[in-house]
Amino acid sequence: MIKTYLKQGRNKLLNEFTGTREAMGRIATEKIKDFIKVMDVGLDEAEREYLRELIVSGMYQSFCYGYSIGKIEGKSENRILI
Repeated sequence: MIKTYLKQGRNKLLNEFTGTREAMGRIATEKIKDFIKVMDVGLDEAEREYLRELIVSGMYQSFCYGYSIGKIEGKSENRILI
């Protein structure tokens, strides 16, 4: 059941929630800037893009799992703890 809801969450994120996707990208960009400041390192454009994609993919995955768990909780009327 969770696989089905994960796919639904991903479809919603990719097709309906464009604002959410855009916000995740902006947050990732800000996190990279913070990382560069704190670590005092320079990253070239390719490294920054790779790090951004890594952060964004983690955010997408978290969104999809949160969506799935919410759907399961709504159906079962039970709280799910991970």
